[in-house]
Amino acid sequence: MPRAIAAAAEGLVRNLRWAFRSLRRDPLPTLAAAATIALGVGLNTAVFSVADAVLWKPLPYKDPDRLVVITGLQRTGTGPGTFSTWAAVTCDGLRRRTTTLEMLAAYRPFDVELSGRGEPIHVPALEVSPDFFATLGVAPALGRPFLDGAAAVDDEYSAIVSDRFWRSQLGADPAILGDSVIIDGQARTVVGILPRDFRFRPVVSNGPLPASDVFLPLRTSADALTCASFFLLGRLRAGATEPQAEAELTSLLADRSLIPTGTVTAAGRLDPQSPIVVRTPRLQHYGVGPARAHLLMLLGAVSFVLLIACVNVAGLQLARLAARQNELAIRMALGAGRRRLLRQLLTEAIMLAIAGAAAGLLLAHAALRLTLPLVPPALLSGTESVAIDVRVAAYGLALALVTALLVGLLPACSAGGITLDERLALNAGGARTIGSRQGERLRTWLVTSQIAMATVLLAGAGVLIHSFVRLASTGTGFVSQGPAGVVQTVRVELPERLYPAPEHIRTFVRTVGERIRHLPGVASASVINSAPFGRMFIQGAFEVEGRPPSMTSPGLPKIEPGYFETMGIPLFGGRDFTADDAAGAPAVAIVSERVAREYFPDDPADMLGRRVRVGVMAPEGEWRTVVGVAADIRQMGLDQDVKPMIYTPFVQEREDPFLLRFVSFVVRTAAPDLAAARIRAEIRRAAPDLPIAGIATMDEAIAASIAVPRFRTVLLGLFAVGAMSIATFGLYGLMAHGVAQRRREFGVRLALGATTGDVQRLVLGRAIRIVAGGVVVGLLAAVGLTQVLRRFLFGVTPVDPPVLAAVVLLLLGVGLLAAWLPARRATRIAPWTALRGD
Repeated sequence: MPRAIAAAAEGLVRNLRWAFRSLRRDPLPTLAAAATIALGVGLNTAVFSVADAVLWKPLPYKDPDRLVVITGLQRTGTGPGTFSTWAAVTCDGLRRRTTTLEMLAAYRPFDVELSGRGEPIHVPALEVSPDFFATLGVAPALGRPFLDGAAAVDDEYSAIVSDRFWRSQLGADPAILGDSVIIDGQARTVVGILPRDFRFRPVVSNGPLPASDVFLPLRTSADALTCASFFLLGRLRAGATEPQAEAELTSLLADRSLIPTGTVTAAGRLDPQSPIVVRTPRLQHYGVGPARAHLLMLLGAVSFVLLIACVNVAGLQLARLAARQNELAIRMALGAGRRRLLRQLLTEAIMLAIAGAAAGLLLAHAALRLTLPLVPPALLSGTESVAIDVRVAAYGLALALVTALLVGLLPACSAGGITLDERLALNAGGARTIGSRQGERLRTWLVTSQIAMATVLLAGAGVLIHSFVRLASTGTGFVSQGPAGVVQTVRVELPERLYPAPEHIRTFVRTVGERIRHLPGVASASVINSAPFGRMFIQGAFEVEGRPPSMTSPGLPKIEPGYFETMGIPLFGGRDFTADDAAGAPAVAIVSERVAREYFPDDPADMLGRRVRVGVMAPEGEWRTVVGVAADIRQMGLDQDVKPMIYTPFVQEREDPFLLRFVSFVVRTAAPDLAAARIRAEIRRAAPDLPIAGIATMDEAIAASIAVPRFRTVLLGLFAVGAMSIATFGLYGLMAHGVAQRRREFGVRLALGATTGDVQRLVLGRAIRIVAGGVVVGLLAAVGLTQVLRRFLFGVTPVDPPVLAAVVLLLLGVGLLAAWLPARRATRIAPWTALRGD
């Protein structure tokens, strides 16, 4: 056995030495092959590193596969469908009765205001039950967790902070434990500092929120406990499964005493008569949502690029093999068998693949550093730890081994399939390639397959580009840029401690709004509580007097006079709100065209003078006279349907101050940066302790809303161009090699009277046939494979004839360009030179 091992090791060293010498003798083909592999492996590794961090890397908690999120489903009756928020008392009841969950915690995300340490700022926070950190399996690095049971009352005004917050806002001072910070105007004692690597990003219906930096104990007031605004996080008992937990929790919730009467979730009011079905998705998967589909699609596309690269390098290896006939014939004559030649050629392929993979890992690292800042946060789904780690490096190594097999196996098998006599005969006769026409057919097939795969990628990229152009050109219904300037929004959130009643909010809005209108450079200004393309959108219910309540859920924005003028939203009839529509004046409303057409499809203006009643949960309260009909706008995104809207005056909201606490000052100005600074100063002047929640032009908000489709389309387009380039170089290499092998034939043709045009047509005709064959196969595959893109498309179909026609013309043009230089070279062959022999 030791002798066998020693012999094998000696043979391996010998093969490696010979492989290195062989590759070094042909530096240009070797570098071209290694660079092609590096491109394919590098792109794959970079995309995989992002997908792994977002989708598959275990969360940094204890036994993360046992952590589940409790969601509900109520499809019957008037239930809200799928919902994720519960009342804290529901959490307490389930915690006491469950046997499948080891722990069950509640948390609620929101923003808090940090003051007393320079300029006030908003900080992402979580309100959590005392067992939240124990459920995650995390303990503070300094200090203690929140107290539980009877002692919890002592923690009512305490806080636990993240390591990042401790370092950036508290100076990394260990003495801060037991000291106070001012949060939402209340002094809170810091009792714990979390570990440095701890991150928790809460997920809501529209995606992940920023990682929480401040954690506050669950409030114990009756209103807080019955408000269904908490997410539930559970830890499965050892041995328990998700289906078992779902069945048990569904059974427990059949006891409706666990659900407070009139419970309203973030998705709507629960129907007290309808059953609730519980789902328990893993925390690892919960909230990844659209990011999963985007990343898997990109990973599939970049895998095509790697496959094309492998096929291209296999073709290069076949060409190198054709030039090594003498060497291989001599080796076989000296006693080297087919297996030995096979091992030798595979060793060369492995060395080539490893060199390419090493360069690919460096390329992936550089690509991540350059592109990660450009990746939309929604695509990362809140992940911050994207890097080339051991898992990613292992993936790159596995790709290298697969690449070595794909690159080396076909040439090695081709070389091993020829006997010594055949090889000597081929060399003696000056035949064209290994196996003569067989080798040429094999390389032709490889190039055809590259073109077919490039066709699929180009078709997919083309339909996404067409879709994005349609999306980006979709009208918003308002004018974000005009002769008077651009629309800019400045958002603030008015806390209850400073503005406890609607009249306090109205005073602030009226004072600051009036000052903003008189600022230099401001053409017009207004106020809304839910600006288009923003984070806030309040929907509700309505009814028209004398008609049954509508099943439509309109948006219910509160606005100040001048909003439609500032936004450039036309009125189809009636008037805008005025200063006369004050708090004590008759209640009025302006409806959007879609609302009006629901009742008066022929003429929306017939809605004028009708009376409507609106409410967040049900149409209730006072009747409002419709005084205007406004054009429809896209409120939530370019890819979202037009929302019905019922606008009411900001100053006429008398009952629910919550609807008024989210204030966006909307201005039209030709100098947005200067206007933003002046508006900020006016807000500071009126409320020195009020932080600015956000400043953006409407164009910036629109661009942010389509950041994911834009990035996805650009990336897939680059992949497709790369694939086409690799296939084009493969075609060029095939045609150049074919011309070199047919020198004698072309010389004879020219000697017998053929024109240069005849020879060019021969070469170009062959190139067109190869490209056409690849395109036909690729189009057939694209018809099926592009169906996976259906969910990403807007206004186009997966099989888009104009796109497919453009792909065909592009590839035919590129194919002719790749074959033109070899065709030109073929016409310059001197007949007497070719007839002398090789």
